[in-house]
Amino acid sequence: ALPIFVTVAGEIDLSFPSIVPLSGLAFAVTLPATNFNFFAAFLASLLTGIACGLLNGFLVTKLGFSSLITTLGVNFMLIGLTQVLNRGEVRQFTEFDESPIRKAIVGSWGPIPAQMFWGLGLAVILGFIFNRHRFGIHVHIAGDNPEAGRAMGINIERVKVYCFVLVGVCCSLTSTVGILLNSTYYSTMGEGYLLPVLAAVFVGGTPVTGGRGTIAGLVIGATTVVFINTGVIAVGLDGYYTQLGFGLVIILSLLGHRTLSGRLTR
Repeated sequence: ALPIFVTVAGEIDLSFPSIVPLSGLAFAVTLPATNFNFFAAFLASLLTGIACGLLNGFLVTKLGFSSLITTLGVNFMLIGLTQVLNRGEVRQFTEFDESPIRKAIVGSWGPIPAQMFWGLGLAVILGFIFNRHRFGIHVHIAGDNPEAGRAMGINIERVKVYCFVLVGVCCSLTSTVGILLNSTYYSTMGEGYLLPVLAAVFVGGTPVTGGRGTIAGLVIGATTVVFINTGVIAVGLDGYYTQLGFGLVIILSLLGHRTLSGRLTR
C-alpha cells in the first residue's frame, strides 16, 4: 500500500489499480519471449511501473494538475491501454511452476507463505526509509509545510515525483507476485485493490491532508482490512458486504482524523 508516501507528501494516487495490470502485462509478454527469463521479465515490469510513476509525477508537479483528478484519469487511461494491448487474453505460465525462483517468492517456508516474509521485509525497508532516511523526512516536509521545505533547499517537486515512482515500483512487485502465485495473467488483476488500499492507508493513521503517517500504522491498517474481508465471509455474509465494510472504515477513519486533529489544535 505504497500510496502512503504520496499521501504523506500531500498528494493522492488513484492510478495504482491500473499500473498493476499494465506492469503485469509487460511481465507476461516478456517472460515467454525471453525463454522464461524471470529477471528480464521483471525488469520489463519494473520499467513499466517506473514510467507510469514518472507520468503521474510530471502531470502533477510540472503541469500543476490536481493529483486526485490526474491520477483518476490516468487510471482509466492505463486500464484502457491494457485492455487494448491484451485483447482480453488470459495468459498462463504452467511451464514456470517448478522454477526455483517461483518457489522462493510464492512458495511456502514451512507453514507460512513466502510472500508474507517478503512483504514484512519490504515494510521494514520502507519503514527505515520513511522514518530514518533523509528522503522520508523530505516526504513529511513536502506534505506538512512545502514552502518551508523550499526555503530549506528541498526540491519538493522532485520528492513528489519520487513518491509517484515508488508507487509504480511497488505495483510492479505486486503484479509479479500475483502472476507467479496464480501462474496466470489477466488484465483485470488490479480491479480489487482501490478500496482496500485506501482503507489501509487511512485506517493506519494517515490523514488526507498529508504530513503525517507511519509504515507501522499502514501495516496495522492493512491487517484490519484483511480481517474485514475474511470476517465478512466468516460470519456468513455475502462477499458483496466487503465493499460496504471498506467504505464504512474509510468514512470512520476520516471522522477519527478530524476529531483527533481538532483536539490537538485546541
